Amino acid sequence: MNAGSDFTTMQKFIVGRLSDDEHRAFEERLVREPALVRELEQSLRMREGLQQLRTQGYFGRAPSRGGRLRFWAPALAAAAVAGLALFLWLSHVSASSPILMASLESRAAGDVTPSVAAHFTFAAFRGSSVPDLDLPRAGLIEIRAAPSTRQTITYRVTLVRKQPGGSAAVVAALTGIVLSADGYLYCYADAYRLMPGRYFLRVEPETVTSGRAEEFPFKLGARVTGSSR
Repeated sequence: MNAGSDFTTMQKFIVGRLSDDEHRAFEERLVREPALVRELEQSLRMREGLQQLRTQGYFGRAPSRGGRLRFWAPALAAAAVAGLALFLWLSHVSASSPILMASLESRAAGDVTPSVAAHFTFAAFRGSSVPDLDLPRAGLIEIRAAPSTRQTITYRVTLVRKQPGGSAAVVAALTGIVLSADGYLYCYADAYRLMPGRYFLRVEPETVTSGRAEEFPFKLGARVTGSSR
């Protein structure tokens, strides 16, 4: 697509005038093209801001100097609303991405590197309690776990959520994870796709004879702007 047709498609997307196939194709492009996401965000902000200004009656009359100051207030408020709506929508579009990933590169799109919003560290200590961890509103959670068995083998990492009544549901799993030089296994979780609740991280060697599975329980609290543990 050229710039002109991109703009036309973007406007049709915003007002809901694309066919199902066109809508799906445009969503797929948004996932792949960070520059297109920025253009859409700008269009949403301008559209919402202009609509808000029109509603407030700022068009059709010459504003005074004081009026010019008031001009920006609704525009900025509208931009914030549009930005939030875009963030929520993009999170929905990205729902097909994995919850648990082995590296930051596996989530990178174009030249945009995903941000790490929190760092969780798990290690076995005698008499340790279940930690209460804050769940970020968005971004990635860096998870590092120190298994008791530290050999040159690959590990399977499974994130499990405890359900009401005591049952457990697997949220996501990774295989082929190897120990880093510092003795930890690393992976990353999509914070937006997790919910507050009780979890445990299961770490186990992929070869049965190499060791037993270990479980690191933890609780995720209400969403916050960021956390590091």
